[in-house]
Amino acid sequence: MKSNEEEIEMLDFEADHEVSNQIDEMLDFIDLSDNIDNSKNEEQLENLLDNSSTPQNRVEIDASEEKLDEYKPSIKDFNIKSAKTKKIVKKTMLYVIIVMLLGFEFFINKTGEILKDLRVYASDNQPIRIIQNNKYGYIDYTGQKIVSPKYSYGEEFIKGYAIVKDSSNLPLIIDKGGKEVIPTGTYFSIYRANNDIIASKVTKKGLKYGILDSNLKEKTEFKYDMISYSEGVYLYSIANAVGIINSDGKDIYRYKLTDNDDKIIEVSLSNVTNNIYQRYGVVTVNSSSQILNMNDGTVVFGATLNEIVPEDNNVFYEVSKNGNKRYIYVQNNKVLLEADDYISLTMNSVETGVLKALTSSHTYEFISTKTMEQIKKNLKENNTYYGDRIFVYTDHNYKKNKDLLVMVKNGEIYKTLEENFIIEKPFSNGIAIVKFTDGTYGYLNEDGNLISNDRFIQANPFDSYGEAICKTNNGYGIINIKGKVIIDFENEDIKMVSDTVKKKSFNNSNNVFYAVKKDNKYAIYNSKGKKVSKTYYNDVLFDDENPLFKASTDEKDLLIISENLSHINLTSFNTEYKAYDNYIIIKNEYYNYKGKLIYVDNRIQDSGD
Repeated sequence: MKSNEEEIEMLDFEADHEVSNQIDEMLDFIDLSDNIDNSKNEEQLENLLDNSSTPQNRVEIDASEEKLDEYKPSIKDFNIKSAKTKKIVKKTMLYVIIVMLLGFEFFINKTGEILKDLRVYASDNQPIRIIQNNKYGYIDYTGQKIVSPKYSYGEEFIKGYAIVKDSSNLPLIIDKGGKEVIPTGTYFSIYRANNDIIASKVTKKGLKYGILDSNLKEKTEFKYDMISYSEGVYLYSIANAVGIINSDGKDIYRYKLTDNDDKIIEVSLSNVTNNIYQRYGVVTVNSSSQILNMNDGTVVFGATLNEIVPEDNNVFYEVSKNGNKRYIYVQNNKVLLEADDYISLTMNSVETGVLKALTSSHTYEFISTKTMEQIKKNLKENNTYYGDRIFVYTDHNYKKNKDLLVMVKNGEIYKTLEENFIIEKPFSNGIAIVKFTDGTYGYLNEDGNLISNDRFIQANPFDSYGEAICKTNNGYGIINIKGKVIIDFENEDIKMVSDTVKKKSFNNSNNVFYAVKKDNKYAIYNSKGKKVSKTYYNDVLFDDENPLFKASTDEKDLLIISENLSHINLTSFNTEYKAYDNYIIIKNEYYNYKGKLIYVDNRIQDSGD
């Protein structure tokens, strides 16, 4: 995170550019050429001066004790006799006035914006929950109390709000400043559903349920008898019906019940590996099951009294009364495949467009979802490789006596390679590790190209940010997905932070991403591959979830915050801690991400934990 001074400086640079643009735009509308007469120029100047005191352009000043005389500058004040000099002065005055008016208005507006930004900046960190005498309260990032412990319950803050309960165990919601934005009595019940909130309140029609979004705005009306949350959708009952509300708050499916039916609706969704593809799920009401599009409610299969079971990437199977399975594959609101002669059916990735079916004769069929035909008959499983977005199989050109790599995407062959390598490890994050005939390794992208001509004696998979640790005869290094070297190949060992940590801290170039070992000591480097400290460590251990790491020196062991290299002393390198998004707990002590002790939980100390 950047300092306040850096934030303001950035705003000022942008502000100067904006003022300049505004002045240029204003001058575009005012003709200052030498060909115009003085009267037109003077008229424009007077209009500008008159407009500057209109209500929409005037800055209000409290002058109740003393009335201020209004002064408007005029060319007459200069008592200039020369017409040419008058023209020059008029032009100069026009520029100055425009700059003053725009600049002052900009100053007022931008000052407000900067202060607002500073408030946001200062409150970026969510309040930290504390417990004293079995009561819940909150402190800020510096350890100052926002809310003294007074609630019978308090959750961690989510999206700037927290659900708490008062001494009577009634729910309310507070914001990051501790203000009760939804006071006690507004809702009868409040509970979390991912980032949304399901609430109930008394209406003219009795106690009804509705959904609030993360900004506490009503996502649905309060008209439902009951609402529950399951796998990203909402299930409800209303009068003599049950139904589904999607994640956007839209009622997408409703099933009318008879008097003898139970008001029970169940949903079981298929997990998709890529969220760009539509998700389908099984909806069961009154023992009847259907497959639905979970975004718009389209029924694509059923209804049936048989059980339907979802598998990954929109593959389902229906279980008949005799226990046989009928496999179903759904895409684009259609059943593309329905078969009862397979032992299993899987889809590794929707984007590959290739279904893998195990037949009753224990052979495999690899089926294109585009043609619904086999990609290649008699293809053996050990000759196939799956990636996040592609399917690859090996073949042989007998005329040329060459091995081939055939690449498939969206159910179609798009490239065939004749190379002197085999796939050692299948595609992950868009890159496969290949092994050459001489025993060295390289990297192949999904376009079918080697990312560089370099050969490695050890190659590790790329992470989701396109970086991999690999080794040459000279030592370990790091390259990116384009083959560019991030850390030179001259090191004894390299450690790299996880994808999760990179996601949380990638925008801050100062954060530590790598620990590089040379001469039996580790140095730390930032995301650009630059060393960020002159200190060397005996060992470094990165946290898997948060931007911090343990480090050991000859004198002491430390927990170091990556962003600013502030540290917390540890009893030993094996000392346990718990890290959250905005604070760290070591034993009974709470620290912020500047290494400052902000709170001591005496409950933990008393219990001996």
